Amino acid sequence: MSDLLKRKPKKIERSQTVTPRTIFTSSDLPEQNKEEVIEKKPVIKSAPPVAEKTTTVRVSVAMKNKLNAMVTLGIADTVDQLTDVLIDEYVSNILSKDEKKQLEIILDLYKSKNK
Repeated sequence: MSDLLKRKPKKIERSQTVTPRTIFTSSDLPEQNKEEVIEKKPVIKSAPPVAEKTTTVRVSVAMKNKLNAMVTLGIADTVDQLTDVLIDEYVSNILSKDEKKQLEIILDLYKSKNK
């Protein structure tokens, strides 16, 4: 047999324990006023949708990671719901009336093609 099984392991030399320079407790932290507390937006949860056909969309890995991170934060239950929320917010806050009308017409066209 090999000498590896017969050898005794070397002892590890221990160094001095490291202690922090300063120590504080939670009572040392400054207190926040109740007025200063930032309110989080309510979590958007909707009823489960009726079973629809699904498809895939190609996005970059970085975009996929961003979407999954937002779902993990609890902004939405699924990436599908999150993209729906993001698109709705974009349409309601960014698009002009004419652009909204054009979008509605194009969406109707795509819906009629899928029937």
